[in-house]
Amino acid sequence: MSVQKEPFIRPSSPGSRSHGGIWWLNPAVAFAVPCLLAGLTAYFTSPVGYVTHWRTPKYFDLTCLGLLLAVVVVFCCGCLIGSARRTNTKPVDRDGWLKQVPWQSVRFVFRMSFILTLFAYAVWFVLAVKNGLRLSILLEALHSSSVAVTDLRAEYLTTLPGITTATQFGIAVLILGVPLGVAQGWRSVRWQCITVFSLSVVRALVNSERLAFIELLVPFMISSVWLRPAQRRVTRFLIRFAPVLGGVSLYLFFGAAEYFRSWNSFYAARESSFWSFIGLRLMGYYATALNNGALLWKAAAPLPVHEPLSTLNFLWHFPILKNVVPVFLPFLTIDDSRYVDLLTTAANPEFNNPSGIFQPLADFNIAGGLLYWLIWGVIIGFLYAEFKKRSVAGIFLYPTFFIALIEASRVLYWADGRFVPSSFLLIFCVLFVFRTRGSHSWRSPLMVRNKVADGAI
Repeated sequence: MSVQKEPFIRPSSPGSRSHGGIWWLNPAVAFAVPCLLAGLTAYFTSPVGYVTHWRTPKYFDLTCLGLLLAVVVVFCCGCLIGSARRTNTKPVDRDGWLKQVPWQSVRFVFRMSFILTLFAYAVWFVLAVKNGLRLSILLEALHSSSVAVTDLRAEYLTTLPGITTATQFGIAVLILGVPLGVAQGWRSVRWQCITVFSLSVVRALVNSERLAFIELLVPFMISSVWLRPAQRRVTRFLIRFAPVLGGVSLYLFFGAAEYFRSWNSFYAARESSFWSFIGLRLMGYYATALNNGALLWKAAAPLPVHEPLSTLNFLWHFPILKNVVPVFLPFLTIDDSRYVDLLTTAANPEFNNPSGIFQPLADFNIAGGLLYWLIWGVIIGFLYAEFKKRSVAGIFLYPTFFIALIEASRVLYWADGRFVPSSFLLIFCVLFVFRTRGSHSWRSPLMVRNKVADGAI
């Protein structure tokens, strides 16, 4: 009579319990490096440069640079506190997480998210056609100026609150799809992931939403490189220097999109070099965001120009919530036009990003704003520690928040309504659906492959 053996799990290799050379996955690094680069650029650009390149006065002075540095330090301290080792936890080997995830529940939520995403895009497309959108109009707008794209969005690509918002469930599709692909084979999730990626590319071009593609690509890459560690030396080398490659890719992607938006129809006759124009424009999105944030912070003291709280921005725009909040919080006036008026009179509304760094400072003053960033640092640090252990909370939540870290100098991403659908779904599932289970006899294809490689079969 043979004795049934326990499922084989490949022993952890050296470095599999930590990120080793993947230094950029640390939230302190992901937050601090882009913020410091953008901050130094914003500070050392001269007032004449602001007016010449971006047609706005300069507001980002030495005091604002000091505030940015204070935010970076406080957030990094919060990350250290949140990721501090807890004595009652045990390290998880590289493949041990496969036995802890309730895969049937994950696949159900994955399919539900994909269906919701497709449904939302279908409704959006039907509304556009109903509004009179035709292929000829679309092609003409893509080859015209950014003003034509803006008119396209306003006239044809209208949204239906609560329905078209569900396009953001595409983020959940990728967050859930990567672990499923690693554990059960990519064939089971490949076409859904490709479909969502393709729709985001169309959305980035047609609706001028480059973030719609970036917010899918970044979590996908993070989950992929950590859940399935690279075996080849060349691949590990490329992963180690991924931020450099990512910066080059962003420059090229931004240039391709901007070519159709503004260069081909307007700036080509006014600028001598396309590549220098793209560099200045890309740099301008981050520098002017910090500059606008500095203006917002300075104007918020004598003038309450930024009510309601921008750190709770999703409350003022999210379906149902935007109607309920005024009932319970009548002292907060929902009027976004004041920020637009501020940019129109004192800056350049073409560059309208408010900077995620300064929004909490404008809402809660310096002490409250720094406390805000400390608390978020603790939260993100905790999720990072869980991500390193490959716990359910880590693998399904940390990649979702990562995009907010690298974009913090430009926008407060986790306060935006586009972040709420997928993040709320994933948080709910982690707390109530993806409950950690004990060890059981389920074997994933990955575990079987490792077993074969080690000669156990």
